[in-house]
Amino acid sequence: MKVIRDEDKKSNTYIKHFEVKKGTIQKNTRKNASAVEITTEDYNDLVVYMADGSKPRYANIEKNKVRALELMSKQHLRNKECEEKLVSKMSNNITMAGVCGIAGLIFAGVMATGVPNQDYLLFANAIRISFPTIILVYGGIKGIIAKKIYNKIKEIKKNDYLLENEEVLSEADLENENILENVKDKDKAVIAEIKEEKDKDNDKHYFDINSIDKLSLDALKKIKANIEKDNYLGLVTTQEEVKDTSETKGEPLVKK
Repeated sequence: MKVIRDEDKKSNTYIKHFEVKKGTIQKNTRKNASAVEITTEDYNDLVVYMADGSKPRYANIEKNKVRALELMSKQHLRNKECEEKLVSKMSNNITMAGVCGIAGLIFAGVMATGVPNQDYLLFANAIRISFPTIILVYGGIKGIIAKKIYNKIKEIKKNDYLLENEEVLSEADLENENILENVKDKDKAVIAEIKEEKDKDNDKHYFDINSIDKLSLDALKKIKANIEKDNYLGLVTTQEEVKDTSETKGEPLVKK
């Protein structure tokens, strides 16, 4: 979850995302002044990434995951309160960028056609170059600011869409190829990562406010539409047909 509000930029309570870290760590324990015992210890932690850069670790238990998701949902609600203000701010920056762009080009054209006084040739040339350049650069900066604000608005809309449609999206069967129809390859790669991580914990609720961090709003909309289409048609998928045939005949599960 991106940081939206300025007051949350250095917050040690704003959760950007969390992930499970499993592995084995080597520990050196000093037995006495001349001997050190080397042992290994397995770890299974829930690492929480905060806005201030800290990464506290907690027990990888369902209770902690549910709590973290609740906190992130509350963060989203606070971010959503800023949406209208962000839209207005983005509009102002876009307008300023457009005005500066047009003004800069006009001044550049005027300056280029002007004939400077020979006594002030160097000064006049400096003005002819610098003045429109400053205006254009300022317009470019405003355009960049508008783009950053737009990304924040997209983040709010994506999380809002997820929470509004979480019940439907939780039905997503990612083994069904139809569910990812028309989803962009970039998003498919992200979904594959989400599935891999969730499957490790046998969690079939693939889409939540934490897991969709790198996923686009467009992908969520297409997945929801595909789920609803499959539910409406009620047709047996290729995967279901192959599974049913294999279980009935005792044959290997091979897709034809």
